[in-house]
Amino acid sequence: MPDRDPAALDPYRDIIGVDFTPEELTANLAAFADILDAIKKLRAIDLGDTHPAVIFDPANPYRGEGKP
Repeated sequence: MPDRDPAALDPYRDIIGVDFTPEELTANLAAFADILDAIKKLRAIDLGDTHPAVIFDPANPYRGEGKP
């Protein structure tokens, strides 16, 4: 890419490599707005002292753990 003024770059086309029309970009942003809001809410939750419900350990079957 030749030297270009960074202010003149189109981040979607020149950096990411997708070439949406303004209408397509607007439609995509509207379609994913709810998902982005949900992601923001999940990232805001403080899970500092919360452990996962399931801890995956591939060695458990070989130790006999979890058998009745």
